[in-house]
Amino acid sequence: MKSPRVIATPLLGLLLLASPAWGFVVVDNEDGSPAYVETGGWSTGSAVGYDGGTYRFATPGGSSTATWTGTFAEAGNHEIFVWFIPGSNRSPSTCYEVHAADGTHTVYVDQRKGGWTFDSLGTFPFNAGSASVTLNATASSGGEVVIADAVRFGVDDTPPPPPPTPTQISPGVYQSEWHLPGPVVAHVVEFELADPQYTIEMGFAEKKRNYTNREVLTDLGARYDETGHEVLAAINCAFFDFDTIFLNGVLGSNSNLIGQPNTSLRETYMLEGNGEGWCAQDLPNMNAVARFADDATMSVGVLNYMCGSNTLVLYTPDWGPRTASTVQGVEVIVENVNYPLRPNKTVVGTITAVQTGAASVNNLIPAGGFVLAACPGKETELLSHASVGDTVAIDMGLLPLELNNAQMLTAANGWIAKDGAPFPGGWYMGFYNERHPRTVLAWTGTKHWFIAIDGRQPGYSAGMMFSEMADFVIDKLGADNAINLDGGGSTTLVINGALVNCVSSGATPPCTGTMRPIPNALMLIKRDAESLLPLIEDFGAAGRALPWDEKFGFDDIAPFAPTAPDDGDGYVMQMLNPVGGFESASVGDAGDTDYLTEAMVWCEYRPDVASDGFERVGVFAHDDGNALFESTDLGGGNCYALTYDSNDGRIRAGVVIGGVFTDFLEAEPLYMPSSAWRKLRINCHGTSIRFSVNGHEIANVTDTSHTTGRAGIGYHEYFTSDANMHGARVDRFKMFKTPFDYNGDGAVTLADLPAFGFCLGSSGPAKPYVAQLCRTMDENLDSVVDLHDFAEFQLWLTAN
Repeated sequence: MKSPRVIATPLLGLLLLASPAWGFVVVDNEDGSPAYVETGGWSTGSAVGYDGGTYRFATPGGSSTATWTGTFAEAGNHEIFVWFIPGSNRSPSTCYEVHAADGTHTVYVDQRKGGWTFDSLGTFPFNAGSASVTLNATASSGGEVVIADAVRFGVDDTPPPPPPTPTQISPGVYQSEWHLPGPVVAHVVEFELADPQYTIEMGFAEKKRNYTNREVLTDLGARYDETGHEVLAAINCAFFDFDTIFLNGVLGSNSNLIGQPNTSLRETYMLEGNGEGWCAQDLPNMNAVARFADDATMSVGVLNYMCGSNTLVLYTPDWGPRTASTVQGVEVIVENVNYPLRPNKTVVGTITAVQTGAASVNNLIPAGGFVLAACPGKETELLSHASVGDTVAIDMGLLPLELNNAQMLTAANGWIAKDGAPFPGGWYMGFYNERHPRTVLAWTGTKHWFIAIDGRQPGYSAGMMFSEMADFVIDKLGADNAINLDGGGSTTLVINGALVNCVSSGATPPCTGTMRPIPNALMLIKRDAESLLPLIEDFGAAGRALPWDEKFGFDDIAPFAPTAPDDGDGYVMQMLNPVGGFESASVGDAGDTDYLTEAMVWCEYRPDVASDGFERVGVFAHDDGNALFESTDLGGGNCYALTYDSNDGRIRAGVVIGGVFTDFLEAEPLYMPSSAWRKLRINCHGTSIRFSVNGHEIANVTDTSHTTGRAGIGYHEYFTSDANMHGARVDRFKMFKTPFDYNGDGAVTLADLPAFGFCLGSSGPAKPYVAQLCRTMDENLDSVVDLHDFAEFQLWLTAN
């Protein structure tokens, strides 16, 4: 028989065990008489109760009581707490009677919720000496049982355990294990996504959305772990149906929309391209439309899911290698699509096959393409508009427009904390006030946390309610926002391929459970985030060569006069947002740094329409990933930009922060009031940012605002009347390292001359072109270092 525990508050040094007067008392059902006394009929529960012991249960309304008696060393107001294991068959109105100095106080507790830790009955006046609490089954009602386990007399004012010392698992990525009162064990991975080598991606069982079997997280993560793409940590993610491949809510990864919203879950989390977190409630349904070459449109009813009747389905490579259809219909194969498939963006591809009859079943989904499938009832309509060789466009409408910034998307069930405070408005589901294992994603700006709370394991970890989770992420971790992912038996955290938390599924005793197979996961990825430069685009008649990522639409190649200098061929890329506002097209990677970007840009001087507004065209570098150019919309652009304004011919060379454009030429504005092709170049090296027009440097500044990022072309119209929009015309784009800078110091000096001499004349077997070295010496990137490059070398040497 155990005796009541007197637990002292640590005061100073050896006073830890010498001051029971300042402590509190816990009385358990196993302590026996006189501390714990029963009347009537009680039975012992089959599960583990408080402190690894047993618990007792009786029938509500029956003539049974359980009384716990403790001792207070001093008179005063003291708080009383009860411990029980909740369950669906418990009484929602369990009667506790607190026998205090001023009489008996009756408190009713819903034992279906809470529990797993000490829940307060309230604060009451007590005399010094013994005090008691009775569970009165006769006065309890509802449910099938009442639970008698442990009672705590007094407040546990023991100082909380100190924060754990984090363990670094990768530079800037830390793991910690928190042991909190309750008891509760929390496993945390903290990381900063402002570092471009890190990002969050969504992974699926069998590495496809159309998985045939769920997988445990260690196996799922291993499918994505490879050189240059390491899975450092992973947590389980979506709420799912055990019997099908149904996943609740919106899904997305690598800027591609994979699954559409539904009403099952209210929250949607978005990782933006700049690494910041974002959340919204109650997204409307997706409005996806297919537009054909004959100007006809069809509604796309389903994205990456099984075919239903009278529906048009869009299958992307994220679905799997094939459509997996089993019923004959029509499947239209589309290739050469300008991915990624972001919300509120138009993607365009070319129809390469229209499959009917037996050939319409289970077609291959081309890499870089998609399949439009007409389910029974839609075949005739699709056939009437789809022809081989035609283009087809998909508009992915999903409000709010900010979702266009998506790098990764996932649905959630509960918004735990918002803007640094608990958010009860997100605690709407029935289990928010119950303690369970929890899987949580938390963030503040670009800093993120993966969190796995162990639970349902008495004596080890009880789990948390939403209110407790909010306190933990705000007070302990310093997070501003947190969402609740699938938890319970699915809660799993894997680090470097190994399970680190104690899963609850089958855990008897604690930490003996087995991982539950799950459909998908969020993965912290350490990646190679730099492009292999140079990237060159001639925008020729044959089409685009680089994987351009447009912000909103498809920017096509078209003939244009006058022809651009520097070997222009009369074809350009036309950039325009047909609904007005801004558009951008970017290439490269998040970790790109120390590079030059340039393009031939048609700078059209249009004073005749200046009273209605103007157009701004230009190039940008070190973009934060959202490709917002200099717009203030959707969170605002963040980049370096070199632009031309059509109304007055003003050239701006500056930095954009949150959509605010600071022109480094503001003190002495530069104007070029004529229509002409102009070579706009931005050279970023360390903190040195240099801007030039037609080879003439116009600004050379030191700036630390943006250290890495993609490069691209931007357009923004500021007209009152959209009829005045002409758009941007761009040719001869390059993104490359500083030419001739062999030693990588950002300048061309005599120290680079020996390397140039080695490469000069390298074009054939006698003196081969050594790409790793000679690409730097090949200014016009024609795979030969010749006298043209020597002349350019002299210019760069003189300029420096």
